[in-house]
Amino acid sequence: MPYTQAVIHESQRIANTVPLSVFHCTSRDTELMGYSIPQGTIIIPNLSSVLSEEGQWKFPHEFNPSNFLNEQGQFEKPEAFMPFSAGPRVCLGEGLARMELFLILVTLLRHFQFIWPEDAGEPDFTPVFGVTITPKPYRMGIRLRQPAREM
Repeated sequence: MPYTQAVIHESQRIANTVPLSVFHCTSRDTELMGYSIPQGTIIIPNLSSVLSEEGQWKFPHEFNPSNFLNEQGQFEKPEAFMPFSAGPRVCLGEGLARMELFLILVTLLRHFQFIWPEDAGEPDFTPVFGVTITPKPYRMGIRLRQPAREM
């Protein structure tokens, strides 16, 4: 199960579907790293910078679940992992989303085989930018797995 958790978290890190998160506003005059930020300033968090920052990840620019596994193969969530935003306005549905992602992925992998069609060619991983980041359309074959035989 640690590897499954690592795959899910790495997918969220690489997908980075909402790179600018939700806009925030300062509630009081603030100083950050020598900069003065007045009360009422709109803050736009850039989650992309954290999710691919050199030094925070073993493999910052490629999909690799070992970003979330320690030397013993156990799941570890780095502090830089924040696809649900950060601070007091972190997504309230994060716990439910994590549970649902796990259940859906495990159920799909248990019942289906996912096959890249031979005539599909190489996938194009160039993202489509908008309010969210989405992948370009692609084709995928899905085959029902054979039920395990009872012994």
